[in-house]
Amino acid sequence: MIWTFLPGLHGTEELYQSLRDRLPEGVVAEFVNLPSKGKQDYQTLADHLDRELPKTSNGSKRLFIAESFSGPLAIRLAAMRREEIAGIVLAACFCEAPLNPGIALLPLRPLFMVKPPRKALRHFLIGNDAGEAEVAGFQEVVQSIPSATLSKRIRTILELTEDDNPDVPNIPILILQANNDNLVPWEAQSKLEANYPEATIHWIESPHLIFQRCPGECIQHIVDFAEGINSASSLQ
Repeated sequence: MIWTFLPGLHGTEELYQSLRDRLPEGVVAEFVNLPSKGKQDYQTLADHLDRELPKTSNGSKRLFIAESFSGPLAIRLAAMRREEIAGIVLAACFCEAPLNPGIALLPLRPLFMVKPPRKALRHFLIGNDAGEAEVAGFQEVVQSIPSATLSKRIRTILELTEDDNPDVPNIPILILQANNDNLVPWEAQSKLEANYPEATIHWIESPHLIFQRCPGECIQHIVDFAEGINSASSLQ
């Protein structure tokens, strides 16, 4: 099974070193980067990744592991490549615009600044107890993203509706929810769970950037999920 990590709004693999360090021995993992230019709507990104990701071979399956922005992208890709998908992990994700479109830009507006304020990053994304190194690292990544690209991705989120997500019946889903998420409200988290009632769900004491703040706990849940899929497959 190939673990394919799809990034959050930042769109890069740069924030996942702590996940890499905790991958179990023998796990084959790939960390996807989203294109930094051009259209950023979900269908365009799905078409791009469908071209870029090699097809699995020799009966191998792929586990899509998506954080935040990439949740709807993982669902689209799974529907497009159903024959090779073993399961989907949705971490701090949503299935429709997580905030009222009229106010959704307010907490994200600091991301457009040349140097996003650390207080805003801590509150909405990485947690008030985050260390200086963690905040500085995230701040550096945010500054490297073209503001036009961020704007397009946020517009993609604001235009998302529940009906935009294709059906993925019979594909196992794991949902990792952040208990202290100040970006995706409880209503949006509940809607995600309601949309995938057969999913396995775990709540983690974490801010929105769940993979960055709780990598070990997230990896353990993914390991258990993958083992369950393998066990079910062996019984068929």
